[in-house]
Amino acid sequence: MSDDYSKKIEKYFNNEFSEAEREAFDQELMEDAELAKSFSQRKQMEDFLAVRPGREKLKAEIADLGDEFFVDASEPTAKRIPIRRRLYWIAGAAAAAIILVLLVPTWFNAPPSYQQFAEHRPLSLQERGTSGEELTAIETAFNTAEYGTALDLLDQYLATQADDTQAQIYASIAALELDQVQDAITRLTPISNGQSVYQTTAQWYLALAYLKQENYAQCRSVLSDIPADNYWYAKAEQLLKKLPQE
Repeated sequence: MSDDYSKKIEKYFNNEFSEAEREAFDQELMEDAELAKSFSQRKQMEDFLAVRPGREKLKAEIADLGDEFFVDASEPTAKRIPIRRRLYWIAGAAAAAIILVLLVPTWFNAPPSYQQFAEHRPLSLQERGTSGEELTAIETAFNTAEYGTALDLLDQYLATQADDTQAQIYASIAALELDQVQDAITRLTPISNGQSVYQTTAQWYLALAYLKQENYAQCRSVLSDIPADNYWYAKAEQLLKKLPQE
């Protein structure tokens, strides 16, 4: 990852962007595949840490205990801890360390999840006989993760713009985020079987829908159809390697 990419991604996850910078960054994610790849990798790491706060807290506590155990007795301000209490603490830290050793392989070997692989590019609809205000409302709702509102607005839009495949894709993503998985599958299947420029994007999200259902066989089947020269191919290969063996 280039230093420029690293700085931008760090600012994103630290919420240091202004609104204008955030919009520019979202646009760059859509146009720069390498930046999008680096961003996705960082997001997966953030998601992993977010669902395991207890693990990080436990590691920090063990580190703090370690500092106390090895206070230099020659320092005048050093706190002398009775040997019995120190032994109890050491035993407790050792037990916690053993728990970590036993649990970490389980965490890393767990089946992949939808949250680990869900990567949504910002929605930007083209004017197609619809008012700019209506499009802006749809984009704002989706891009701020207001998926219920976004899905309602997208369905209203699709009632008159049924051939807008991009909008169909984003309606499917909103349905997935709302755990309306079967609805998403119904929406995505015809697009994934079609010939539009969104075919492989539909295949990717259809695979994620099956992943959310823990239907690993169907997930694997759909991923295997993504062509090697496509943007989603590398992600498909990554997910295929993590899927449980049948």
